[in-house]
Amino acid sequence: MSTPTPRKPSIDSVTTIRDDGSRFFLHPADVRGFFTKHRRWTGLLWIAIYLSLPWITIGGHPAVFLDIAARRFHLFGLVLAFQDVWLLFFGITGLGFALFFITSLLGRVWCGWACPQTVFWDHVYRRIERWIEGDAIKRRRLDAAPWNREKVVKRVGKQIAFVIASAVISYLFLAYYVSIPELWDMMGHAPGEHWGAFLFVFLFTAANYFNFAWFREQLCIVICPYGRLQSALTDDNMMVIGYDEKRGEPRGKVGVVNAGACIECNRCVQVCPTGIDIRQGLQLECIGCAACVDACDEIMTKVKRPTGLLRYDSLNGLEGGKTRPSGSGRVRSCIPSYWSLE
Repeated sequence: MSTPTPRKPSIDSVTTIRDDGSRFFLHPADVRGFFTKHRRWTGLLWIAIYLSLPWITIGGHPAVFLDIAARRFHLFGLVLAFQDVWLLFFGITGLGFALFFITSLLGRVWCGWACPQTVFWDHVYRRIERWIEGDAIKRRRLDAAPWNREKVVKRVGKQIAFVIASAVISYLFLAYYVSIPELWDMMGHAPGEHWGAFLFVFLFTAANYFNFAWFREQLCIVICPYGRLQSALTDDNMMVIGYDEKRGEPRGKVGVVNAGACIECNRCVQVCPTGIDIRQGLQLECIGCAACVDACDEIMTKVKRPTGLLRYDSLNGLEGGKTRPSGSGRVRSCIPSYWSLE
């Protein structure tokens, strides 16, 4: 059976929704490169931190222990009582300001490098899917294949692995509220004896499973407000992933006279986790993961052309102009960065 042709991206519509309104499932291809390697190590570091914090003891308590029953929050040796909850206002406000400030400088670096949705989907669930069902071409073939023994075994095996991964994540999340020793004790008793904790784990596992097994990139495109907030913070000096149109156009195969650097291989589209064509311009669906950058650089190296056709840059930089830090006034002059100041 032939491999189904991926849906062609359009800047006017979401790639994951067909014309009839039905869902189109994406199967991003594997890619190797500088950013992919560092994103993988960064993602594994975030996962290791998430898994290890409930086990690390500081001052007789876990490093992060939100003990709601005793109305005590233990944060790396610092103990906050319930009457100190007003401090959360400053903490949450500070985190929000830091996120918006970083976004105004570095774009959606949070989405591509540190967001739990991206981290767990890229480095846990997608790894499971690729290990069981194969690369993108094999997964698309499996989607189009009739239900036979091989398809049932692979699909059922993948779903079971997804449920197990979701349960592990949920149990460790509960440990942040009850501690590891208490969690082990709960697991040794009937669910009815700790029905609240059991219900929490069940619902959180179900939510994780639904998200990573079916909803996937739709969370970033449809639900998450950060992409829309980011649009309000975007200016021509903010760092984004973009296409050097001046160098790339007109597109043409290798050897075509007067053709630009882009050879229309569509490798950047094949590896995109949200299914966009970044050459059509900056889009809300772009999470700044740089998979397209590594894919394009790999192709440019093979055809012996300079890399950087797709790259991290500002809109001004992509147009050939100078880039200065985003923001204004005194803040702008205080930011050490790679930007060249006018």
